[in-house]
Amino acid sequence: MKWHREVITASRQVYTPPIYRITTMVTAVILFSLNSLIRNYRLLVHDFSLSLVFSLIKGTLTSLPPYAIITLILTSILGGIVVAFSTFIIGRQLALGISTSFTGIIVSVFAPACPACALSLLSIVGLGGFLAVLPFKGIELGVLGIVILLSSLIYLSKKINATVCEVKQ
Repeated sequence: MKWHREVITASRQVYTPPIYRITTMVTAVILFSLNSLIRNYRLLVHDFSLSLVFSLIKGTLTSLPPYAIITLILTSILGGIVVAFSTFIIGRQLALGISTSFTGIIVSVFAPACPACALSLLSIVGLGGFLAVLPFKGIELGVLGIVILLSSLIYLSKKINATVCEVKQ
């Protein structure tokens, strides 16, 4: 099967129950919002209010260049899809009685979505100046994040579409 057919087949299976559509949307909004809020965490620590939170999120759309907004939206949506796919796989494994460890669940849900927040996390660590050295001023990290998310989406699609035979006791 070609990779796009794998993803389409897995999407049909995952998004049949509406809970996974809600999971995708909520995760995408959280990832988008976290990008704005993490970059301004010092301001939020000193003067926290809900109106400030909403203003910072709304201001993201006007303060970033168009390519950054597109990259942020794509990574947020892809991150939401990957989280929904991961949640679906974990739910199916638990329903089939396959034991999973708590650490494995956390890693499988949150690791694929990290590239969406990579730029903000880099600025917290103090590596924001590193972007000035890059030839495309950080666009490379956004494209890398999208490629990683697409790769994990394809990998998860193959896991969802894999047929498992039931073992008779």
